[in-house]
Amino acid sequence: MLGSLRTSVARAGRTASQQVRRMATDAIAEVEKEAAHAQKEANKWKMISFGCIPVCVGLGALTLSNAHTHHRHAPNYPYMLYKVKDFPWGPDPLFGYK
Repeated sequence: MLGSLRTSVARAGRTASQQVRRMATDAIAEVEKEAAHAQKEANKWKMISFGCIPVCVGLGALTLSNAHTHHRHAPNYPYMLYKVKDFPWGPDPLFGYK
């Protein structure tokens, strides 16, 4: 009886160790597959980023160059600064037009 118990325990130990090895191999393969996928995704986003940098710089330069366009000044008509009498604070206007 003791001999058969030892044999069954030894077999169970061998099958358990084989199962552990198989599970470890499967886990390692899954981790390697996941790492390869992560590397592929990282390279993809790296290429997308390097492709978008010139576009963003170009759009920024275009926006900066068009941001301040020169506006046409209104002509100085003779009737625009016409005043009949002096202001209460003196002959000059309040905001410095002469």
